Amino acid sequence: MSEQVDYMAPQVMPEKKISPIWKALKGSFEILLHGLIPHQRAKEPAKKFEKSHIGTDDGYLYETVIEIYKESSTRIDSLEEKGFKLLTYISAVSAILIYFLSKDIEGMYKFWVILSLSFLVIAIIISLRCIGVKSQKALFIDSLFTFQATSDPTTKDKKTVTAEILNCAVFNQTVADNTADILRASRIMLSLGIITTIISCVFFLATPGNKDDKKVYQTKVSFADSVFTKSLTSGIKIQESIMKEMNDEILQLKRKLDSINAVSKIQKVKKNTHK
Repeated sequence: MSEQVDYMAPQVMPEKKISPIWKALKGSFEILLHGLIPHQRAKEPAKKFEKSHIGTDDGYLYETVIEIYKESSTRIDSLEEKGFKLLTYISAVSAILIYFLSKDIEGMYKFWVILSLSFLVIAIIISLRCIGVKSQKALFIDSLFTFQATSDPTTKDKKTVTAEILNCAVFNQTVADNTADILRASRIMLSLGIITTIISCVFFLATPGNKDDKKVYQTKVSFADSVFTKSLTSGIKIQESIMKEMNDEILQLKRKLDSINAVSKIQKVKKNTHK
């Protein structure tokens, strides 16, 4: 007897051994080198699928090859989109580090911030390699027609077209595999950047000087030249005497205005009594 669970994949369990983890770290280092080192253009395989390799001429094989070709192109587009989205995550983490750089940092705190920015810059460079992949093979009219100089174009048979589509799919899958490795290298650098950014945040919160930005600074001005000090003091005294004289004149004008107002009031009262 058979049950449904027998035909299902087992659940993924946590790894308890160290050796697979070490192999994964070693593989990540190799992926990083692969993402940083410039690459040659993608090459076609040593042997291609020919018309003679297509055993049947039914629609099933042709439709299957078309699906494989579409899947290869869709996979490249998906990897380009993931590379673009990865740039947004890198920008978000970089904003935190730029804020840290606006502070007066030094010592180990400054070291971790610079290290984090270095990882993120490398991640940006690697991610840009995943955008705009041009090494793709696409179907064109030469995949459907045979062009000759002495006669009109002739249509290729279905087996030949199927073989050419399959060759394009194989080439595009190779390009997609290489792009996926480069994207993985960018993710590793982003992970390192996030880890070092967290360490920078810990240093930022642990430093007492970063918690209190409001400080009162006192400035003491002293003049070494005594001659300049004396001239400045005498000038201030002259200005004070001038201001005092001006104040006295203002008081005198105020008294005159008060007397004039008093006389005018008396005259008004006299006029009222005569009436």
